[in-house]
Amino acid sequence: MAEPVRVLMALTVKYGKNGIANCVMNYIEGLDPARVRCDLVCPNEPGTEARALVEQTGGSVFVLPGRNRHPLRYIRALSGVVHERQIEIVHAHGNSATLTAEMIAAKRGGARVRMPHSHNTTCNMKTADTLLRGIFYRSSTHNIACSVAAGEWLYPKRTYTVLNNAIDTTRFRFSQKVRVQAREQLGVAPEDFVFLHIGAFNEQKNQAFLVTAFHQLLPQKQNARLLLVGDGARRASCEARAEALGISKHVSFLGLRDDIPALLSAADAFVLPSLHEGLPLTLVEAQCAGLCCVVSDCVTREAALTELVAFVPIERAEDFAAAMARMEPMEREQASGMAIIRAQEAGYDVMQNAETLMQIYESAAKNSG
Repeated sequence: MAEPVRVLMALTVKYGKNGIANCVMNYIEGLDPARVRCDLVCPNEPGTEARALVEQTGGSVFVLPGRNRHPLRYIRALSGVVHERQIEIVHAHGNSATLTAEMIAAKRGGARVRMPHSHNTTCNMKTADTLLRGIFYRSSTHNIACSVAAGEWLYPKRTYTVLNNAIDTTRFRFSQKVRVQAREQLGVAPEDFVFLHIGAFNEQKNQAFLVTAFHQLLPQKQNARLLLVGDGARRASCEARAEALGISKHVSFLGLRDDIPALLSAADAFVLPSLHEGLPLTLVEAQCAGLCCVVSDCVTREAALTELVAFVPIERAEDFAAAMARMEPMEREQASGMAIIRAQEAGYDVMQNAETLMQIYESAAKNSG
């Protein structure tokens, strides 16, 4: 029996309740330890649950801080892990050519396969990205992207493989029983129309714009409620904006949550006014829950697996508010079931994608030797 391929997954963002971390852990959970042994590198402590999941594949977790502040020290530490663990494939997740750090460390440590994975359509570190592109392209061997748009952003005019962000699609199936229970716990009245947003409070997710749009919606839809799930540097300013606009009783800031499927069942529509996205898992999850979705036209069209998604320009808050006003209650169970089938057929099911990823690993390891 062949030895499992030795893979190291590297996170370039903090481990937490965010899209890249969720995607990585979904993949790791679906890996067959007889075929792949997967280690994980994080810039911060991921916690006991994540460690247990990695250890199920025979892997280990390594916490390597200081990637941005001390890149040379980080590269030396990462190359040491690659060498010590006899890693064959380094699969690094990010959204810019700063992934060069992981590619160089992988090469120094002896990994024959160096696999960057693009998760977005732009980045915050534009100058570093531009300066590093040449070295980045020379140091990577197998390019991966979560969508065509994310691939064209990081690998223009180059070959790459699209590997869809994947979820356990059936976990998000709509449940009327769960809906009633969750709305009671949230203090939502049966007649309230609930808009749900999920995302870190940062510039990209554009929650301040959403609060403004919701304020403009309320005169048209007086039974509307807005639930915002997530945390981050801009949460306090968004709370202050809701207070200043006099809409606090209609807006709930729920923080980080572990009950996303229940919240999706409780909601009536999903809203995502992002300035840019690779392929947002939350939008796939919302569709699997049978939710109508109002999203920014900056979000990749590949994320629209169903007719439930409406793309709206975000130049003016009143346009987004008008699109939200058009949302009406709908029959959820059938919509949810159809969306789950569509997601599975489109390659968004985690077990299908984990199998595809294992085949990519096995082929790359075999052909690189």
